Amino acid sequence: MNKIIETKMKTGKSILLSQANALTQARYSFNTIEKRCLYQIIREVRRLFVDSNQGQKDLFNNMRVFLTDETLIECSDIRHIKEAYESLKRLRKRDVEIDNEEVWMNTGYITMVKHHKKEKKYEVEVSSEIMPYLVALASNFTTYDLTVAISLKSSYAQRFYEYCCQYKNRPTRSFFFTVEQIRNMMMLEDKYPNSADLRSRVIDLAQKELKTAFDKGQCDLWFEYMTKETQGRKIISWTFLVHLKDEEKTTDYQVVGECLQKIHQILTLFFPRDKKFVKRVTTAVQLRPDIAGELLTKMNKKVTDYPKNDIPPILRYVLMEDYGIK
Repeated sequence: MNKIIETKMKTGKSILLSQANALTQARYSFNTIEKRCLYQIIREVRRLFVDSNQGQKDLFNNMRVFLTDETLIECSDIRHIKEAYESLKRLRKRDVEIDNEEVWMNTGYITMVKHHKKEKKYEVEVSSEIMPYLVALASNFTTYDLTVAISLKSSYAQRFYEYCCQYKNRPTRSFFFTVEQIRNMMMLEDKYPNSADLRSRVIDLAQKELKTAFDKGQCDLWFEYMTKETQGRKIISWTFLVHLKDEEKTTDYQVVGECLQKIHQILTLFFPRDKKFVKRVTTAVQLRPDIAGELLTKMNKKVTDYPKNDIPPILRYVLMEDYGIK
């Protein structure tokens, strides 16, 4: 059993890591094991620099931390520990790009990796440029559960877990990204040029893994998403709704209002001459606000998955069969 998970099971306590939001939304591409190694490095930096109050927090230098074979096994498993070693080497060459209103920066997380063979330890030097984003966190930072993050099998699920953690404490627990933002943050410009492929191979994959882990009690959140903005049939952006393990069963009427507006837009587009039908549907949703998010998700999926002429009868069928709305 992974030592991190074992520790949580014994103590009931999560191991929480924090990083600046600028790092959460930075542009980079790491595979799953590389990201797990990075989580372990961040854990050590936080333990030494923050939790034990070592170091000068107003003067950042490159910082060296040590990882053991046991730590690297947690990043893969004992059969594939060589892949963890190789991941450490690759991390030294991986770029991280931060671009916001305050700064543009291209750097790397680590500047050096050294294997002390006799001691069976790996010395890793963390870049001084990255250090402030890991330890000087007065505001605008993301906190996430290491136990969850390191157990995820997909790098896309890892990224979306961090995104959801960034926004989970907001009143609406929602956020939105444009298609281009997602491509840019994950360096997917050349991999999934079609938004339908980006949705199915990245977002849906991440959503499924987080929801499955959530249902098994192995993850503290999951997300739903829906189309936010389109140009014709082209999707421009998506809205993401974060669901938490212990969330109150209350209705967020701001989110419902936004969903209802989108539902009305879809109905008006596909039933321009049937205003009474549009009115019946919107009235039914107003009376049952708890179905707004789910209904919009289903409608968006039908709109993106089927030819335009097939959509009106399909929407009528969904509304009647799933919600009893004629």
